[in-house]
Amino acid sequence: MAERFIAGILASFLFTFGVALLYFQDRYSVLFVAMFTFPTVFLLGIPQSLIIDWVMERLPWNKGSLLFILEAMLYIVAGIIATMMLFLIVTHTFVLLLKFYVLGVVASLLYFVSLRFLRGKKKALPIA
Repeated sequence: MAERFIAGILASFLFTFGVALLYFQDRYSVLFVAMFTFPTVFLLGIPQSLIIDWVMERLPWNKGSLLFILEAMLYIVAGIIATMMLFLIVTHTFVLLLKFYVLGVVASLLYFVSLRFLRGKKKALPIA
């Protein structure tokens, strides 16, 4: 569970600074973006990650590359769902602006890559 929180913090920082500097092109928007990113990752993203792991454990496949692609696709769907839920919570309506859904997918894929990186590092450590 700790690796999920570490991956959430890492992905949130990467997403916050990336969006503020590359998308909004304003360094003063970092706080504004972080105000929505961190709660979304921890309140919506981590439970979705637990559900994705539960689904992936029950699959009978042994092909590593297919499982990786399927897991990435599930994180893409989770990013879209989290973005929809965020808009529902904030605006009380569903907003259909494609650029915000793309940002939600980018955030979820950053979390996925961070989590895979941390899990790979854990497996590479020798057991003492």
